[in-house]
Amino acid sequence: MEKIAGAVQRCLLVQAGEQECALPLDRVRRVVRALQVHPLPGAAPALLGLAEYGGEPLPVLDLARLLGAPPTGAGATAVTVIVAVGPRGATELVGLAAEAALDIAETPLSALPGNDHAMVVGEVLLAGRPVRVLDLGALGATA
Repeated sequence: MEKIAGAVQRCLLVQAGEQECALPLDRVRRVVRALQVHPLPGAAPALLGLAEYGGEPLPVLDLARLLGAPPTGAGATAVTVIVAVGPRGATELVGLAAEAALDIAETPLSALPGNDHAMVVGEVLLAGRPVRVLDLGALGATA
């Protein structure tokens, strides 16, 4: 992700466990009610399983678990955010299970570093709340 001083990107803000995250809007394809997921035996803990989307199988990841965010007391995800992951020109669709889609906001591309996760660009403060800015291109490389 190229960073330009003073530049901003439009993001979809989502609640993932106790963490608020910003997903680049140009990578978001759709937000739908939580899809029915069919678990896969032996899958990684963050992979909830496969759902059907547009007549095709769609891997669905638990965004909170993927980021190591503490779960909320509610425990159930309410939405699946369909996103394009991976490097530009070689993207694939993945579902991200989250508690809620909150808002669309602009985040600075110069997010503060200091994270320990490959897909987290950094953190920004929006309305006084810390928000983790995600790089969905990196998710394709790590998922």
